[in-house]
Amino acid sequence: MALLSRHMDALIDILENKLSDMLVWNGEDRKEIVTFKSCLDELQTMKLDNVDVIAFGSAKKRGRRASAA
Repeated sequence: MALLSRHMDALIDILENKLSDMLVWNGEDRKEIVTFKSCLDELQTMKLDNVDVIAFGSAKKRGRRASAA
């Protein structure tokens, strides 16, 4: 699966709009804002790292293979 630059822009816009509209009433709201800001930072970093496409492949497992006994 790949995340195109225009899709990333849309997600960044959505997060920025959500953050600008949020009001903090309690600790749960603060946690949500921290989570959204973290997501926004991560998306912006990913966008800077890769111009057109970011591919999400299956993660390679590290370590030894289990031997058949």
